[in-house]
Amino acid sequence: MEKKDKRTYQDYIDKTFLEELNYKIWSTKGARFQAHERLTQTAKLSYTCSSLLSAYLIVAGLLSVYNLYNDALINNGLVAYVITSLSILLMVFSQVEASKRYELRAKAFHDCSLALSRLYDELRIFKTLKSNPTEKEKIAFAEQLTTRYEDILSRSDNHLPIDYDLFKTKKPDYHLLTERDVTLIRIKAYLSTYCFYHLLIASPVGVGVVVYVLRRVLCT
Repeated sequence: MEKKDKRTYQDYIDKTFLEELNYKIWSTKGARFQAHERLTQTAKLSYTCSSLLSAYLIVAGLLSVYNLYNDALINNGLVAYVITSLSILLMVFSQVEASKRYELRAKAFHDCSLALSRLYDELRIFKTLKSNPTEKEKIAFAEQLTTRYEDILSRSDNHLPIDYDLFKTKKPDYHLLTERDVTLIRIKAYLSTYCFYHLLIASPVGVGVVVYVLRRVLCT
């Protein structure tokens, strides 16, 4: 017995408007859920980053308070100036991050996804349980569903293209993606979303390593 060909998103795009609408609602719902996940993780990283950077500055400040280092290469006044400057920059960074309201935007995307899920369920019920609907019924249903779909989208921000790309990686065969495509999308998502925070968190360690190497080189 021959296996049926796997269905892809083109099976919906290339058919009737109702089939196309089915894919649009389903994919938008998935992309909005992905946006919720991205912003939730970003909010956690942002909070962690601000907290750790504050801790780093406090620890660095305590070095001069308790006179834990005595090095001719390090000027106490310069250290105090650098710490004060970085504290001001951290305050600005924290305010900018807070203004982005990651958690609030994540909730808005989640609510939008739930509303689209209800819309999608109605469409699936109509397609699978409605017995032999007339063309007039199909047109009327498609029109009112489209109006509600657009109304739901108008009440929230649009998701980023990377959210839709990440959604597609969850069903790569369906969206005709190769393993290379999936890997590139995930790398792009990391670089555009989480990489910045990880670099900030690791930056004091990197600076410490550089200072240690310079001291070893200049003092030998």
